Amino acid sequence: MGCAVTAISSGEGKREDAFALGSDEFRDSKKISHAFTEGAAEGREDAQPANINVLLITSNAVPKLETVLPLLARRATIVLMTIQMEPLEVPYMQFVLPGHRLIASTEASRENHIKMPEFAERKQIKPWTEVFEITAGGVAKAFERLEKGEMRCRGVLARSQA
Repeated sequence: MGCAVTAISSGEGKREDAFALGSDEFRDSKKISHAFTEGAAEGREDAQPANINVLLITSNAVPKLETVLPLLARRATIVLMTIQMEPLEVPYMQFVLPGHRLIASTEASRENHIKMPEFAERKQIKPWTEVFEITAGGVAKAFERLEKGEMRCRGVLARSQA
């Protein structure tokens, strides 16, 4: 779509996946000042990264914003695409002085729902899934992986092909 993409994850375990999905840069939220590019074994120190204009938060919980705010360009937009029960904590001065905006967007418009399959077909986008049997054991295994934070992509329950 013409944007440079920086993937941020809570560990380096998803770095290769991020590049396989087309990310230009990867950052580990525990070492946010280090930027990795595809094929680079070591991250480079980036003292003043502030270049992200739109931050889409798609994780299962909003990260500590003071961790990611240094990555944002002035007047950046943070889009929350997640639902969590805990209150959202915003470091006021770090957020207000650069003029950032915060938007909650948990669902797409009807028009976007119609266009998404067309876009996916045109760009040959396929979902990454982890399949579990639709049995009590399969459901238990899926929930166990989910609760441990080990689910790397979309979990799907399916009938056994046997």
